[in-house]
Amino acid sequence: MRFLRTTFLFCISTFLSLTFTEAQNTVDFKITTLNAEWLSCSNYSPSNDELQMNNIVSLIKTINPDLIALQEVGTSSSYATIDTLVKRLGNEWAGNIVPWSADNCDQNQGIIYKKDKIRLTESSLVTNGGTSYNWSYGRYPSLYNMSFIVGNTDIPVYFFNIHAKASSDNTSYTRRKAASEDLKTLLDGSTYSSKKLIVLGDFNDYLTGTQNKTYTDSPYKNFVDDATRFLGITKDLYDAYYDSPVIDNIIISNELFDNYVAGSVFREISATQTISNYSSTTSDHTPVSAIFRFINTTGIDNPKNDESIIIYPNQTRNEYLIK
Repeated sequence: MRFLRTTFLFCISTFLSLTFTEAQNTVDFKITTLNAEWLSCSNYSPSNDELQMNNIVSLIKTINPDLIALQEVGTSSSYATIDTLVKRLGNEWAGNIVPWSADNCDQNQGIIYKKDKIRLTESSLVTNGGTSYNWSYGRYPSLYNMSFIVGNTDIPVYFFNIHAKASSDNTSYTRRKAASEDLKTLLDGSTYSSKKLIVLGDFNDYLTGTQNKTYTDSPYKNFVDDATRFLGITKDLYDAYYDSPVIDNIIISNELFDNYVAGSVFREISATQTISNYSSTTSDHTPVSAIFRFINTTGIDNPKNDESIIIYPNQTRNEYLIK
């Protein structure tokens, strides 16, 4: 009987261990960035605003991200682009925009996200992350203080949605580089040095090398070289159409290294192929997505102290009951 009792206790121990293990599950968050190319501004291509809006809605549904950061989003007193997208997407979605200019033909950054997985705390323009001149005369990064909802826990994550100065000339390059240096100085400071950070958007240059013909280093070399603090997860992505590295990039801070699913970053080419004449009707950019994974532990946190499991009588020779 001693052998049977020992075996049974071993089974109980195994059961409790399995119960604890099975109570854990992973929660994935798909994060996407897209330059929407003059969205809601008919002065520039694409000129059919209604078709472009509907195509962006269709694209988001196909990609099915938990959060998508958009660049080149128009907004004005007569037309709220992000609100229109959210309305057409449905009740599960929400959005936010912090415009630096209330003009449908000025380029702002906005976000759209799933309400059941992500919460927005606040949003603002990052006017202390560099000069107006270097951020394309005022197109500052947008900061979104979000929370990933993992079970009963909110995990704060700070999103910096950027649209850097365009063009490959020397002046534009030096402005991008200066803006990058100022932004990194801000992120290295005490306010953000221990926070979970995601910097994403249209960087208008590569993370390795540059589209400029005079210089050789990326204007974001300061981020790439600081490998203990930051990781440019898109630095190896390649755009075959332009025969170059991508300019739509994602950089994360070391607080998210363990949560990034290695190798999950990719260009959403298949999603764009579901839309007729995508490059002329929707955007000249391909969305870029990545997956972040968190552990959600539910049920029994510590089986030894779980009063809902009772083994009795406490002392017996032959019988054990589990309640």
